[in-house]
Amino acid sequence: MDPSALRNRTITIAVITGPLNGHAYQLTKESTSIGRTGGGADIEIDDQQVSALHCVIGVTHDTVRLCDLNSANGTYVDGERVQDAELGHLTEFCLGSTWLVVTIVPSHFNENSI
Repeated sequence: MDPSALRNRTITIAVITGPLNGHAYQLTKESTSIGRTGGGADIEIDDQQVSALHCVIGVTHDTVRLCDLNSANGTYVDGERVQDAELGHLTEFCLGSTWLVVTIVPSHFNENSI
């Protein structure tokens, strides 16, 4: 993987439903696992319908991809069950009963502050 994959943008995963509603996680690695609380994932979700290691989000220089890790209840992107999908800005995805949204902001938008 390219170590500069995260330098040109800020990628955040925000929980929009479920017990962790309102929590947000900025991706700082090229591969981030998501799973149930206590399962050892990088991002842990308190949802019994989420597998211990449910999915992984991979970041390259050009893309952000979500890959289901053969979870029991599946991974849904924009309402459709997927094994692997590219994520774009404001793409919503569902793990168990928890909905999340990804935001991708180019770094040049973060340079100026008021």
